[in-house]
Amino acid sequence: MDLSRFLGNRQVKEALCSAFSAGRFPHAIVLQGDPGCGKRTLALLIAQALVCRDKERAPCGACPSCVRAAAGSHPDIRLVEGSGTTRSLTVAAVKEVIADAYRRPEEADYSVYLLFLGEKTLPAAQNKLLKLIEDPPEGAVFLLVCQSAEQLLPTIRSRAQCFTLRPPEEEEAAAWLVAHKNVEPDRARDLAALCGGNLGRMQDALRDSGEQEAYDLARAIARGVTATGEHALLAAAAPLQKDRKLCREVLTRLSLLFRDACVLREGGTALLGGAPQEADKLGDLPKKRLMALCQVPEDYLQKLDRNANMALLVTCLCVSLRQAAGR
Repeated sequence: MDLSRFLGNRQVKEALCSAFSAGRFPHAIVLQGDPGCGKRTLALLIAQALVCRDKERAPCGACPSCVRAAAGSHPDIRLVEGSGTTRSLTVAAVKEVIADAYRRPEEADYSVYLLFLGEKTLPAAQNKLLKLIEDPPEGAVFLLVCQSAEQLLPTIRSRAQCFTLRPPEEEEAAAWLVAHKNVEPDRARDLAALCGGNLGRMQDALRDSGEQEAYDLARAIARGVTATGEHALLAAAAPLQKDRKLCREVLTRLSLLFRDACVLREGGTALLGGAPQEADKLGDLPKKRLMALCQVPEDYLQKLDRNANMALLVTCLCVSLRQAAGR
């Protein structure tokens, strides 16, 4: 199995390729990671490799099976997605998978099911899926794609191999953008720093000029958290009152930035927020304060989903951030 086209994540790729070469590929795999980190891309690449006719170079990209897989028309690859705003997998969708899973593959050695679980798949649907994974049909492989394996039942996690995907190095991500999206090198490097090497977010930033504004505001708010007075924080957060979408993006970036501060404080180097200077400064706070800060953006994302008054929400956000930081 050749997964070299997928950037970064060396250990994940080596584990999957080794299992494939040894003829003991797992029947159930969980791919977890932040939005934009390539979970769908890797799942599709694995599916293509499993149905490829050239077992030495799978996926070869040239055989009829690879061509059909790339076009989304291979009969032995099934994509199953949830519905509604959360895109969560439903009981009805799992029932369809169960009804289909016991057929023999039409062309390949495997029947591959890509299950995109959305934000929260209900226990009823998971329990039905569990029965299928506990006693899998011969030749069936289930690729479960989600943001966090913690949203899955422990019994499902225990019967699947879980892999966590992370963005590639910023330099590698920038080079990919130059090669595949015809982006100028300087712009690509800026985007890689802005998005922490997250290719999905980098491509979103190319389409959405608001990404840079959200990045700048998140950095300013982070600086305001540790400032002597409260004016800097209030001034930085003021634009959020009139733009709910911008507020959501800034809260998401703050969550990554606070996470990076914790990583740096513990001696780590894998940063995702694209603002190392601000994260380093926050790392001077006591660990307890940092952990409290990490929770604040998550709490306010939930408040935002409940259509809270924006002026009041942003004011309370500033108070919560200052309190969490002990200011």
